[in-house]
Amino acid sequence: MVEEGFERVCDVDDVPEHMPKRVVVGGRGVLLCRVDGEIRGVDEICPHKDRSMRFGVVFDGEIICPHHQYHFDLETGRCDRRKCPPVHVYEVRVVDGEVWVRP
Repeated sequence: MVEEGFERVCDVDDVPEHMPKRVVVGGRGVLLCRVDGEIRGVDEICPHKDRSMRFGVVFDGEIICPHHQYHFDLETGRCDRRKCPPVHVYEVRVVDGEVWVRP
């Protein structure tokens, strides 16, 4: 995985249901979230007000920013508000119970 540019960040069991897990990948904060049995990764910082979504809620394939309740799709990064830019979505792979993220 390292040769493909991925970094090992945690074990699958470290990622809780309904809450993101913050990890650092390539020097950036990334939130790992469970969605339908898969692990997805997005930027930690909400582009709306440049604040951390670390204490957001993961629900129905989205992360909900705890500051202003903007919803971000965990597959596309798109926001439910027209004027808010999307968050970056990271490529995540799970191998033998380990979570790997490409910066």
